Amino acid sequence: MEARLEKIENSEAYLEIEVDAEALEEGLEKAYRKVVKQVTIPGFRKGKVPREFLEAHFGKEVLYEDAMEFVVPGAYEKAINDLEIEAIAQPEFDIGEIQEGQALIIKVKVAVKPEVKLGKLEGLEVSIPVEKVSEADVDRRLEEMRSRYAQLVEKTDTPSELGDTVTIDFIGSIDGVPFEGGAGEDYQLELGSNTFIPGFEDQLTGLKAGETKDVKVTFPESYHAEDLAGKDAVFQTTVNKIEHRELRPLDDEFAQEVSDFETMEELRNDVRDYLLKVNENKQNNAKKKEVLSRAVEQCSIDIAPAVAENQFQTLLSQFEERLSSQGIALDQYFQMTNSNLNEFKQDMLPEAERNAKTNFMLEKIIEEKGFELTDEEIDIQIAEIAQQMGVEFDQAKQNLAGVMDKVSFNMKVDKAIQYLVDNAVITETEISAENIEKQGELED
Repeated sequence: MEARLEKIENSEAYLEIEVDAEALEEGLEKAYRKVVKQVTIPGFRKGKVPREFLEAHFGKEVLYEDAMEFVVPGAYEKAINDLEIEAIAQPEFDIGEIQEGQALIIKVKVAVKPEVKLGKLEGLEVSIPVEKVSEADVDRRLEEMRSRYAQLVEKTDTPSELGDTVTIDFIGSIDGVPFEGGAGEDYQLELGSNTFIPGFEDQLTGLKAGETKDVKVTFPESYHAEDLAGKDAVFQTTVNKIEHRELRPLDDEFAQEVSDFETMEELRNDVRDYLLKVNENKQNNAKKKEVLSRAVEQCSIDIAPAVAENQFQTLLSQFEERLSSQGIALDQYFQMTNSNLNEFKQDMLPEAERNAKTNFMLEKIIEEKGFELTDEEIDIQIAEIAQQMGVEFDQAKQNLAGVMDKVSFNMKVDKAIQYLVDNAVITETEISAENIEKQGELED
């Protein structure tokens, strides 16, 4: 076998691999031994058809596809090793004409590490919004706790209202015909939670326990069940029970029951400390994100389309995991948003390309700055992982033995990012929580 590097262009290597006739024949023979077990020809026992009869009956091409499965991977692996090429994505193969007794030519295009020309790394100017933690924020957090620990108290004589939890039986029908999945018994529903079809919960206000009402709704056009989307439905609904949330006073007794603190003042201080920590983490993440974005803009990095595709697949998998945690499948999401995978990909490709360039830039910074790790730094990291895993230090070290190179590299990446942040010129702009919410709405 011979391999030649034709050129490297735009972070893609173009190879030509010549597989000699002997190696090709070996692949065809392996393919024959695989295929002969799967075919039947009259006059021969299964698996005992001579190769010449097999090829005469089905054509020589019957072995070609399977032969390539034996020939191509090994030839490609040997070629990139001989040529010392570091492939970073799946290759594209162009397989020449197969002729027994002659060499086979395989052309390959594969993404390789791009040349990274670092730009300005020190003195990068960025501005980040900073939200201060106010006493009103502490109050809101305590009110959330108060709501979370509220007690449900049954209402017997007064009608339901938004915020109440009703226990209902219901049967849904379209044009008088019940539909699958449209019935339920003793279902608990918080009025105003917007967990049912729009308009359903509002129509249950003003009812008393034991009362029945026909609730008329229209399924949204984007509803995940296509047979129901856009259709009018009637739900015969009976209210079995009504409960309202009874909030408890924010006093020392409340603090003792929901925390390890004795007084409300101690709980309030703990909530404030928590919010300050969350805010600090949010600001640190914002600094890193903005500095990385600015640093990448200063670099010259050409990435191959296959690398961007790999990054997109990573983003897609992460997005699917987030949807799955909410009980939503990817195809359901596309139905709900009236979009498709191609549109999603076009929206996400810029982020995928930016992520790929950022990774290559950080790797180059680590190399140029010579970032290394001390034994103490590694032990501290293992200790943190051990605490997260709930195991002893030695057990964590043993568990991480196979992936320690990756852990160490990620620690060096953290050093590279922190280097950029430490050497950046960062301006913090104070912004109110209200303005942050408005800014988020505009970005959405």
